[in-house]
Amino acid sequence: MVESPELVVEERDGFAVLTLNRPERRNALTASLLGLLAIELDRLAEEGGARCAVIRGTGEHAFSVGMDLNAMAASTPEENQRLIGPGGPLRLAIASIEEFPYPVIAMVRGYAAGAGCELATACDLRIGCGQVLMGMPPAKLGIVYPPEGIERFVATYGLATARKLFYTARYFETEELSAMGMLDFVCGEELEGFTMELARDIASLAPLSMKGHKSALRAIVREGAAGEDAPERAAIDEMASMAMRSADASEGLKAFLDKRPPRFKGE
Repeated sequence: MVESPELVVEERDGFAVLTLNRPERRNALTASLLGLLAIELDRLAEEGGARCAVIRGTGEHAFSVGMDLNAMAASTPEENQRLIGPGGPLRLAIASIEEFPYPVIAMVRGYAAGAGCELATACDLRIGCGQVLMGMPPAKLGIVYPPEGIERFVATYGLATARKLFYTARYFETEELSAMGMLDFVCGEELEGFTMELARDIASLAPLSMKGHKSALRAIVREGAAGEDAPERAAIDEMASMAMRSADASEGLKAFLDKRPPRFKGE
């Protein structure tokens, strides 16, 4: 387990849990916290032992309320633009989530606001229970959110939902979020147990299959890579061909015929 004042990383049986650890500020995001998140996700991806990752916030009140506004108030407009704009800590952390080779789950409790909402949106799945409040309040702060972030909301939830988020600047609650597609699972009060069980289940699936599916879905969203001439189509086809020829594919078929759980090795 890797620990720091702002981020706690725990590696479990086949998956990792990354906890935003600023409960006194409702897990508000800083340059250092975002940098740590990117570093740890990249490390986990390189080491390859975690076949799923969970991102959560410490405490009952928030996944993350977004960027630390106290820190931003003490900075210049140029510094704040670099913080959330292209090449800045927020973009790098989100890129690390998207480029992580296996599914990333956002475990959402309480508020996920502003950049915290985008951080959850960048994850592959979002799980919530009880009172979840997600929203995009830039219009209440007099700023325009980075276009890269707005594009992510449109691509993930659709134009109509993105308009609701940015034009109203209001917080939407659990049932509304589920109907809008912003929460993939709404569970009972055992949010942590449900999330960890799902992460464990995902980590038990065939690694080559999961990596191929995440790469294909990411490429289709970015490039429309389902077309035969799309730039990333050849790489996706090669991943599918490798998986079909893999020992895991043989093991999956044998396990199905033997009526037993498969034992995947990522080979």
